[in-house]
Amino acid sequence: LRALRFMSDLRVMALMISHSTQSLFWLFCILMALLYITAIILTQGATDYRFPFDARRPDDEEDINRYFGSLFTTMYSLFMSFTGGVNWGEIATKMEKVGFMYFVVFLAFIFFTLFSVLNIVTGVF
Repeated sequence: LRALRFMSDLRVMALMISHSTQSLFWLFCILMALLYITAIILTQGATDYRFPFDARRPDDEEDINRYFGSLFTTMYSLFMSFTGGVNWGEIATKMEKVGFMYFVVFLAFIFFTLFSVLNIVTGVF
């Protein structure tokens, strides 16, 4: 009798998950768009920093290249920063060397994803 009650609870949970897939899909689309737009801005800033007009390369080029070397690596770094894969303060310190405006863009991204998007998702689901 207990096993049947457990199975009905499991069935209800599976139905709830299947009904929330549409909302999860749109959440994924919003997060990917936010990641992509922010990554374009930060990659452009890092590229301008790594290859200045006066041809003098910065000393920390390897660190900047590791986190912001291409669009994909920048998106990956942003994803790691808001999911806990890497401390976002470490990446923010690197971005601060690139320029204050890019530092603010990164902080705005972290603020928006952590405090707005993910908290709303937690509240809805």
